[in-house]
Amino acid sequence: MEDEEKAMEILVSNTEAAHSPSPTHCCWLRLRYLAATSVVCGCSCLGVMALVFAIKAEERHKAGRSKEAVHWGARARRFILASFAVWLTVLVLGPLLLLLLSYAIAQAE
Repeated sequence: MEDEEKAMEILVSNTEAAHSPSPTHCCWLRLRYLAATSVVCGCSCLGVMALVFAIKAEERHKAGRSKEAVHWGARARRFILASFAVWLTVLVLGPLLLLLLSYAIAQAE
């Protein structure tokens, strides 16, 4: 009787593990590619941190520690978004500040 209960518990846990969706909603390799892209196309210091966290998340996922993988994956995603946000802010504010500076110089003359 105990053997049947243990077998049923193992079967249920395997079924739940196979059907449980990944909380990160993306594959780990894609997360690493996005982090590498944020190094090149974004603010590189934040992109490097995102790449480190993405690799940690992928290693934890391969080791079977899903809670830690989700934690590191979420941190990597935050750094990826921050990297792109900082870079886009610099791209937008740079020309605006130059325009404001040229306007101030023209008004001073």
